[in-house]
Amino acid sequence: MIKLIASDMDGTLIGTNHKISIENIEAIKIAQEKGVKFAIATGRAYEDVKPFLDEYGLKCECVVLNGGEYRDIAGKIVVGIYIDKSIAAEVLNIMSKYDLAVEIYTDNGYYTTNTKEETLKGMIKRAKTFHPDVTDSDEIYINAINHPHFINMNYITNLEEFLKSDVNIGKFVSFAESIDEINSLKEELNKLDGLAISSSFVTNIEINDVNATKGRILAKVAKRMGIRKEEVAILGDSFNDYSMFVEFPNSFAMENAIPEIKEVAKYITASNSEHGVAKAIYRILDI
Repeated sequence: MIKLIASDMDGTLIGTNHKISIENIEAIKIAQEKGVKFAIATGRAYEDVKPFLDEYGLKCECVVLNGGEYRDIAGKIVVGIYIDKSIAAEVLNIMSKYDLAVEIYTDNGYYTTNTKEETLKGMIKRAKTFHPDVTDSDEIYINAINHPHFINMNYITNLEEFLKSDVNIGKFVSFAESIDEINSLKEELNKLDGLAISSSFVTNIEINDVNATKGRILAKVAKRMGIRKEEVAILGDSFNDYSMFVEFPNSFAMENAIPEIKEVAKYITASNSEHGVAKAIYRILDI
């Protein structure tokens, strides 16, 4: 019997219209009413997840930062797995060679070593990645300049002081326009020890501590709850979900998932635009 369902957000729980469907919300709440726990497992920061929880009246625990943090229903950090500051310095040194804006997700907000102008360019690349259907340059610019990450970004003026501070670094994120550029960066970063490198999209990169993956932190928390791996069902679509698919036997790949996820999934559900999460939940509940 499944006791915990964990779902990715982008490309999974969230539809192509960037919203969570009523069908998915209803299925989640039915599962919860039946005593099955539901958790979101995402690369996003908790600050990016909270607005969805509030809008849809969802009360659930969250794996955020690709496994860098596990938050309880109240949003409190239960488990945090952060990047060692000495390794973080090496990451920033390598990333500085590329024409990329670096977002640093911490337990105290968003930081960057870039200028405001460079950060805005990065936000434009982010907007193009999240909204590939939008081609109007003015609309893309408006999306970028109004993005909460840009509005709330903290600019590091003294890197040495920042690295000595008590701010914990959960994840580095960057968006590019070229797959080749991302692959080249990944190749360099893979030479460093102690990192988990993944992507939510083919043109972005996400860097965590090697122990901070969705699969590992979810397994740790499930064990705390007294839930066996066979009692967990997971849903996802992309590279940063892979750790969950190899950690737990009951896995559902979205119809829109990348081939690598479909290959290791036990089941395939409908796409994120066809309420695939709801359909998987009803299959789990056998209703």
